[in-house]
Amino acid sequence: MRTTTIVLTALAGLTMPAAAQEPAQEGAPKDWQGRYRYEHAAGRTAGGTGIVINYDLVLRPPDVRDGCVLTVRGFQSDETIRCRTRREGQDLAVAFDRYGDGSTVNKYGVAVYKPGQPLFTLAKGAGGKFATRWQGLKPDGGGVAESGPYFARVK
Repeated sequence: MRTTTIVLTALAGLTMPAAAQEPAQEGAPKDWQGRYRYEHAAGRTAGGTGIVINYDLVLRPPDVRDGCVLTVRGFQSDETIRCRTRREGQDLAVAFDRYGDGSTVNKYGVAVYKPGQPLFTLAKGAGGKFATRWQGLKPDGGGVAESGPYFARVK
């Protein structure tokens, strides 16, 4: 009994890392708020049409409803994803929450992502550039590495 008390007293003094303490939120911390875009050029169709898909991420203050929205529009793509963000040190993780219609399944009834599943992480780099580390979401096509300078701030 005495050992249990000592262990619990010692554990009570421990703190969790800052990233684990911060819950996921709809918006984003002030230093991340704004609009970001990645234009994915995935080559051409057999007929010569360009395959381009735009990934637009809007991050607003945490107290704003739909403060984190990712739209994916372009060649055979038209999705709106409501997301949540969480700081991971200096980086920002963007996770799936639900689709634009409030559902957790896409328009075809398929659960592509699970609520809370990380889609990608953004990291601030030198010269105002951002590095993206793809996780649950990764653009189709060749030439997309697991991480790289994909998203750029547009506003």
